[in-house]
Amino acid sequence: MSEPLPPRIRATRLLLSLIPRLIAALPQRARLAFGRGLGWLMARVLKKRRHVMRANLSVAFPEWTAAAREHTIDEHFARLGAGICEGFWGWFGNLDRVPEYRIIGLEHLEAARAAGQGVILNAAHVTDMELGVYFVSRHAPVHAVYRPNNNPAIDALIDQGREKHLASLIHREDTRAMVRALRAGDVLWTAPDQNYHGKTSAFIPFFGLPAATNTAMPILARMGRAVILPYHVRRFGNRYELEIEPPIEGIPSGDEVADTQLLVERLEAEIRRHPAMYLWGHRRFKTLPEGYTSPY
Repeated sequence: MSEPLPPRIRATRLLLSLIPRLIAALPQRARLAFGRGLGWLMARVLKKRRHVMRANLSVAFPEWTAAAREHTIDEHFARLGAGICEGFWGWFGNLDRVPEYRIIGLEHLEAARAAGQGVILNAAHVTDMELGVYFVSRHAPVHAVYRPNNNPAIDALIDQGREKHLASLIHREDTRAMVRALRAGDVLWTAPDQNYHGKTSAFIPFFGLPAATNTAMPILARMGRAVILPYHVRRFGNRYELEIEPPIEGIPSGDEVADTQLLVERLEAEIRRHPAMYLWGHRRFKTLPEGYTSPY
């Protein structure tokens, strides 16, 4: 059990939750419209973030015109604002009024669990990932891997919203807790798609540029006797579509780099299908091999 929060942090968390609670109480169409407006504002205020997005899209889609990239960035911000507001519903809204969704490939998760096998949902940072975790938690116990926010009050707010749906939140450095969850036959949600240059990392091509990538998923699968299932979340209008892909044959193979390459290829294919849904604001190519020029 976690320690009680200091009174100051609890009070700040309550204040921070007031606007999210109001947004969560809106009907979904109004919530999405408000979110798109929030995204429009972010697109004009977050100029440094927009610069990062331009650089990432130039790497990923060099054949696009500048106008096409700007259009995708604007669409992305609108989706991001809507995703934030939908996430507030997941934290504080009326859970009797669940948005319409369907899960393609749920049988892959169910088959693994029926066999007593843990599942790693290999997800990504997309605009609707918050509800993506919530929806799958309606079908199985989910432990979500996370990085704590630097602000303790904001971190407490995020934890409060997420913990109501999850079996647990697991710090990204707590490998033992991840393995325990997997060996118990539970589901581990993780999004290892951001720049990472720790002990379990390698430079793996992502849209043609070698990106510092976390290679721990095959290791976790081996230690937890689990299966890795690529997991995608999409929103079309006010309807959600989630896809759980079948396990990739041969993972874990003992070659973590080769295994991770296969997972990255699945992610890249998904991004090419729905580019505005991916979080381009992260400096994915921050760490590059010697001799490469930073796109930023």
